[in-house]
Amino acid sequence: MKVALIPMRVEVGNFEGSWNEFKKRFNEALKHEPDFVVFPEYCLTGFEEWDFSGAKLYGEIIERVSELARENGVYIVFGLLEPYKNCVYNSALLIGRNGEVLLKHRKFQEPMKFCTGNTVRTTKTEFGKVAIIICGDLYNKRIAKWVRRKRPDYLFVPMEYSPESGKITSEDVEAMSERVKLLGVRTFVVNSFPPGGAWVFDENGKLLASSEGEKILVATQMFQNP
Repeated sequence: MKVALIPMRVEVGNFEGSWNEFKKRFNEALKHEPDFVVFPEYCLTGFEEWDFSGAKLYGEIIERVSELARENGVYIVFGLLEPYKNCVYNSALLIGRNGEVLLKHRKFQEPMKFCTGNTVRTTKTEFGKVAIIICGDLYNKRIAKWVRRKRPDYLFVPMEYSPESGKITSEDVEAMSERVKLLGVRTFVVNSFPPGGAWVFDENGKLLASSEGEKILVATQMFQNP
């Protein structure tokens, strides 16, 4: 199993510009022959409080990303805004090698005006059982309960986190580590740029690999499910 985590630069409100960046970074990742390519939270539209206009692109985004997955035979994990009746979910999808939507997660840890999710789902791949949560969900007590109940082999966490300091500190990474230890699952985290960064933790919360800024992090066979 090989995973490419891409801390992608996102331009809010510029879908075509972000789409071009998405494809550029995706093609860079393909050079590493990954099985999974993982992008950050709402990476193709960005989000500014409380502009939900990016949700109108939900169908088109899925169509475009599904085509990339199908053409290249890879799994793609990414975040997007999902319209639902009179509100919007902050969601993330796993697209399969054949371009099908295999898994959807709706973020729990969101403020008012968003719809909020209430469960964690899993799906099976040839590498084991996979789940997705989003950014602040990592610190949500209900999420921990669901993840421990579902017992995935791998957890993907698309993130859009920019601390007040403007950079990810060792304390931020330690906080991630402590939460992963509580979940008890190998976890792959990727943040949008700036400030960017990507991290891989084992099921005990030990940091196995990381990258800074926009650099792609490739996690290789050492993380294969036993």
